[in-house]
Amino acid sequence: MGYRATLKMIIAVFIFSFVLMTAFDKYIFTIKGMQFQTNLIIYNRGITEIIIPPIGKISATTHLMPLKLEITLQNIDIDILQGVIKQNPTSAEIISETRTELSRILLTYLIRLVILAVLGGIIGAIIISGYHLKPVLSGVVGGLAVSALVLGLTYATYDLERLRTPEYHGALKAAPWAIELAGNAFQKVHLLSEQMTVIAKNLYTIFEKIDEINPFNEDGNGLLVLHVSDIHNNPAAHEFLLQITKSFPIDLVIDTGDISDYGTPVESSLLTGLMDLQIPYLFIPGNHDSPEIMKALNRYPQVQVLTAGITDVQGLRILSMADPAAYTNQITTLDNDIVLKTREKLVQLWQESTVKPQIIAVHNFNLAETLVGKVPLILHGHNHQLNISLENGTIIVNAGTTGGAGIRGLQATKEIPYSVVLLHFTRDANNEWVLGATDAIKLFNFEKGFTLERRIFSKDERKLVNE
Repeated sequence: MGYRATLKMIIAVFIFSFVLMTAFDKYIFTIKGMQFQTNLIIYNRGITEIIIPPIGKISATTHLMPLKLEITLQNIDIDILQGVIKQNPTSAEIISETRTELSRILLTYLIRLVILAVLGGIIGAIIISGYHLKPVLSGVVGGLAVSALVLGLTYATYDLERLRTPEYHGALKAAPWAIELAGNAFQKVHLLSEQMTVIAKNLYTIFEKIDEINPFNEDGNGLLVLHVSDIHNNPAAHEFLLQITKSFPIDLVIDTGDISDYGTPVESSLLTGLMDLQIPYLFIPGNHDSPEIMKALNRYPQVQVLTAGITDVQGLRILSMADPAAYTNQITTLDNDIVLKTREKLVQLWQESTVKPQIIAVHNFNLAETLVGKVPLILHGHNHQLNISLENGTIIVNAGTTGGAGIRGLQATKEIPYSVVLLHFTRDANNEWVLGATDAIKLFNFEKGFTLERRIFSKDERKLVNE
């Protein structure tokens, strides 16, 4: 083989080895219930990038080879993760086990890359010199040399210390404080979950005392609805709901949205707490929800996702309208034209209904505000501020945030309480359900405790101005 032919084969072996290493390198692995995918990409500098969709990524310049090592979180197996947590391992045990798993995963990944490089070398050699034993052997040697060069130089120059001071992108720009915040949140959620049974029992004791002092629906033939909103991925909120439904004679739960933060498939795994609820659960999607979240909720037999239209549950007619952002992966407020069209659709549904609904349920109040004075009751959430008001005969109930605004609530300068509202319905002269009273429940931190405040609405107060 002449000098030029040899040079061509060396170049071909190098190119094909390198291309196959970076084109078919994707590798999926799982650690402690968390599934990741690796990806090796030709880049202008040597960086390691950890991607946590959709909240952002962490990157650092870690090595000399012009390659980007991407590690993407793809999924979380909540059952496995909860099993790990229940074992209550120490930090040292977690670190030791993780290192062992990573060593095994890294070895498998390196073998995979070497095989790809060798295959690439063989392909390159055969293209230049034909299918003969000598070119094949040359391709094998060349592939091994390329993988040794690329992987050896990356390993030799890799600086783990750079990952201690990375760059943060997206929502993870807040990571320096968010890591500590997440740790605090886990402790608080664990503590809150442990105390939920006691809290719910105490709430019901107060509820009974209020009934003695300020009674409502003495015949016991009413309908009790639990209004929740803005759980924002907080698992303690599911425990809160479960204990309230066990302690109170709840007939129905209405959730006015934002059960998630980003609407990702990973977050849909956090909804498993709803499995234990044994009563109907109506969900109106909010702007932080998504088609993926709606799909996940529809798998639960007791859950109904209400996007648009009138639903009749136990004689209670509810006209609902999902937030338009719930149909996308956006979590910001959509274009005003879209909001106006959604509002017009809601009004049209109300106008076309032959039997008028007793409740309008939306996430953001701005979708239903034009119906104030025309409908008996509007339920909403969105701004995380529990509030019950009366305007032109329409009772407006904002359940606040049943998840304390999720982990984001822990960074607020003013404490955000967990909140729900009990809605007491009774029959009127026409045998129609009407809202007669509300019990607003707020759960603060463990030093401040909780509050339960009742408000009773008279027939005159409920008289609509446009009736």
